[in-house]
Amino acid sequence: MDRVMTVLAMGGCGALAALLVVGLVALVVTAHRRERERRERWRHWAAHHGWAYVERPQVAWTDRVPGRSRRGVRFALTGTLHGRPVGVAEYAYTETHTSTGADGNQTTSSQTHTYVVCSVWLRRQFPPLAVAPRHLFSKLGRALFGSDTYATGYEEFDRQWRVGAAAPGQQALVGPTLIGAHLAGAVPAWSVRGAELITYRRGRLEDPALVPSLAAPLITVADLLEQGR
Repeated sequence: MDRVMTVLAMGGCGALAALLVVGLVALVVTAHRRERERRERWRHWAAHHGWAYVERPQVAWTDRVPGRSRRGVRFALTGTLHGRPVGVAEYAYTETHTSTGADGNQTTSSQTHTYVVCSVWLRRQFPPLAVAPRHLFSKLGRALFGSDTYATGYEEFDRQWRVGAAAPGQQALVGPTLIGAHLAGAVPAWSVRGAELITYRRGRLEDPALVPSLAAPLITVADLLEQGR
């Protein structure tokens, strides 16, 4: 009897394992189908609006986004908005962590971070320049040691935001109107190199109707930079 129960139990475990494998395969197949459908929606949107849709494009800005993955761009769309060439892309990179337990066994885990990256092409070249919100340690350092090399002289802005530049004095390219737009929360963090201006935020490209609202704040930055305001 015990042997029979053991065989039945083993059979039950095997059936459960088989069900789990089937369920996992079904989840993977469903995820791939949904991803294909999502990208097809973007492809159709691009064709309808006169934009270009490209998967796995080669871009120049990957060293200015988290992860710096040259192969991290899943797909990108380029077109014209408010008279400017713009791009919207989905970018991702994966972090892998390995830890060792008390028993000496290693466990590896990974986490994928996904971003939406917007780009605008300017009408003239700029030196490398960036505006980013200050993190905690940057705020602490400023409180302890005073203003840094690229302070703008606008106290509230310099307290909340940090300018990165290639040489002292280039922070003056961030004009008072642009500074005010940052303080009002009207424009995002950004960086420019040459004629390519970019910004990024966490998330995926889901709704094509949101493309104008994704790019419009960066176009405001472009206008104010070029005007020196």
